[in-house]
Amino acid sequence: MGYFYLLCVALMFSFGGTCVKLISPTFSPAYITFFRFAVGVFFLLLLKAVKRQPFRKDFFPTARLVAGWILFGAAAKWAAYLTENYALSHGPSYGNIVTQPVQTVFLTLASVFLFKEKLPPKKLLCILLCMAGVLCISWNGRPLESFFQENILLTGLFILSGFCAGCHVLSQKMIADRMDIIDSNLSIFAMSGILALLPLLSGIAGGELAGVHPDRMCIAGILMFGFITGIGFYLNARAILLVPFYMVPILQSTMVIFAILWGVLFFHEKISIYIVAGTMTFMAGLIGLQLNKA
Repeated sequence: MGYFYLLCVALMFSFGGTCVKLISPTFSPAYITFFRFAVGVFFLLLLKAVKRQPFRKDFFPTARLVAGWILFGAAAKWAAYLTENYALSHGPSYGNIVTQPVQTVFLTLASVFLFKEKLPPKKLLCILLCMAGVLCISWNGRPLESFFQENILLTGLFILSGFCAGCHVLSQKMIADRMDIIDSNLSIFAMSGILALLPLLSGIAGGELAGVHPDRMCIAGILMFGFITGIGFYLNARAILLVPFYMVPILQSTMVIFAILWGVLFFHEKISIYIVAGTMTFMAGLIGLQLNKA
């Protein structure tokens, strides 16, 4: 079941760019980020209700003990989604495929510098492969002048999103043995939702949303994005307990294949040989990093 969960997570996360493309004509990236957290929290609460799982008696005392990590993870995830949603709104729907290798490289380096793990030459080579793949996708065969003028900002945002997502994973690791899976995700996403809402309050009070009428596809995108966030991270946490840890990012990396496919099918985006080569290169580096952990 663990492998099935991971494949479901990869499939769900691959629709992230599709959801942004459906919502972005009506709402800005800041609103998309807030909706993702708010609806994600709703689905997690619904999951608790379906499972008839009340909050544990030690929920609030434990939450206070790990409040620093919860706030750190919430801020990191907010920043990760905000930068990712902005870049997806202004770039291709599959652009976030670079965040996974960046997150993996960040976590690998964090394990070296924070947890004093060794970095053998094979791992270093795999990190370089990941970086080369990201650069190849971002370059996409364009003249260097065009690359630095048009692509460098979006690429930088996706890379920053990957680093922030890695910080969120680090916070989850630090509280995993103290809180229930659903409760830890609820705590972080609820705090992320508050952080995402604060910058929007002045605009909402000023009537920024007056006259905004989202269509059915926009509403469907909001609901699907929240479902992916809440249930996707829950399934991912369940899967980690059932399969070897090094297999988690390997199977998650299959999302890039789905994400590129949706971009072609739904938005008629063109896929060049550079996108394919870059994707294969960073997937090879990603798989190599995880197999070297085994």
